[in-house]
Amino acid sequence: MMLNKDQIQQLYTFTQKHYVDWFDVQTELVDHLANGIENHLIQNPNATFEDALNTEFKKFGVTGFSDVIEEKTKALNTHYRKLVWQYFKDFFKLPKIILTLFLIYIFYQLFQFVDERLYILIPTAMVLFWVPLSYFIKSVKSIRKTKKETGKKWLFDNTALQLGELSHIFNIGIYGGIIFDSNKNWSNTQELIFSILMVGFALILYVSIYIVSPKLRNEAAKQHPDYKFA
Repeated sequence: MMLNKDQIQQLYTFTQKHYVDWFDVQTELVDHLANGIENHLIQNPNATFEDALNTEFKKFGVTGFSDVIEEKTKALNTHYRKLVWQYFKDFFKLPKIILTLFLIYIFYQLFQFVDERLYILIPTAMVLFWVPLSYFIKSVKSIRKTKKETGKKWLFDNTALQLGELSHIFNIGIYGGIIFDSNKNWSNTQELIFSILMVGFALILYVSIYIVSPKLRNEAAKQHPDYKFA
């Protein structure tokens, strides 16, 4: 027995009532529930749609759909980070490693020619702070616009917004301040290490924001034809 459009819409409403906000996760759950309900109705011709739905929902246990949401979120974050690592490694292979080494060299040389270290650290910190912040602001506006126009929220967008939970790398500024005291003289080794870390940090941001996030949204568009990112 195939479910009709009204029943499919009931399933979407059912997942929403059970705290599934993401439309892509809703769609996966609706497909799963629909298959289970159809099989249940075939095996139990006298059962109602509501009875079959309640039976299928009980299979998710006392936590309901929360485990599915958690697993899907973890899977997407893991996929995101794997893509970041994949593209990040490319910058340490030919031909991109030439650019990477050049950037490290330029950064290191700045320390040799600029007496006041803060003239380097403050602009660098401002750029590395402003780039992800502007990305976050732009993404939030786009997500809100999409929600307003389509009524849908997507886990893909949330994963891209949080950079696959890579946002904790911003703590590098805290640890960097502890390890590299700007008031003390740095050795050449410390300056080189700091240059490598800053270039690496910048590359991770670049890969996450300008390569992986658009790629993830392209994947979403292929999987869900009605996906739209403003």
